[in-house]
Amino acid sequence: MHINIIYQDDHLVAVEKPSGLFVHPYKAVSNEKTHLMKFVKNQIGKYLYPLHRLDRPVSGIVIFGLSSEAVAQIKEEWNSDKNIKEYISLVRGHVEINGEFNFPLKNDKGIPQAARTLYWPLWSNGEYTLVKVQLKTGRQHQIRRHFSRRMHQVVGDTGYGKGIINQHFRENFGLARIFLHAHYLKIFNPMINNHYEFRSPLPPELQQVLDKLGVGPSWTSGDHDV
Repeated sequence: MHINIIYQDDHLVAVEKPSGLFVHPYKAVSNEKTHLMKFVKNQIGKYLYPLHRLDRPVSGIVIFGLSSEAVAQIKEEWNSDKNIKEYISLVRGHVEINGEFNFPLKNDKGIPQAARTLYWPLWSNGEYTLVKVQLKTGRQHQIRRHFSRRMHQVVGDTGYGKGIINQHFRENFGLARIFLHAHYLKIFNPMINNHYEFRSPLPPELQQVLDKLGVGPSWTSGDHDV
C-alpha cells in the first residue's frame, strides 16, 4: 500500500492514514501484520517513533517522529493551546450552534478522566449535521463517545453509533466506514521554536457522501483555526 506523505524534514514525517489501518502494532491484535508505521518506514527507509494515533477506522493526518528526542519534546506541548487538532465528521441529528462537550470519560480501568471537545456545525439538513471538531484532550474514542452521549452519533461508527443509520448509509451511500477524518493539524515543535501546519482533504468515499447529500463547497470556507 502506498501512503501519501504530506511533509518530511529532519524531525518528523506527516502522512495521510487511510481508513482501516492501525497506526502501529497492537499486542491485543497479534495477528495484524500490516499497519501504517510499517508502510511509511518501508517508503522512506527511516526508523519511526509514534507520536500519536488515530483509531483504525478513522482517516487523516498522522505524524511520526524521526527521533525519540523530537517525539519527547513535541509531546510536552501536545494537549496545550499551542496545538490544534481538527476533524470533520457527519453526525446524527441537527446541531444548531457552536458548542463544547466538557464532561469526563472513563479510561479502560474505569477511572473518569477530564475530556473536552469543541465543535462547529458546518451544514445540516435537519437529520444529519456536518461538524468541525477540535480536541482539547486526548481520551480514547473521545469524539465518538462525546457525540454519542449527546445522541449525535457519528455516521458509520460501529462502536458507539446507531446500527440502523450505519446500514442506511451503507445501502444508499456506499459508505462502509466511519465518517470521521483528521483534516487539519497545527503543532508546535520546540526543537525549531515554530509551528507546523498540515491539511488533508476528505477522501473520496467521504466526499461522495456529501455530494449525494447535496452539501455545497461553502462548508470548506474557514475550515481551520476558529
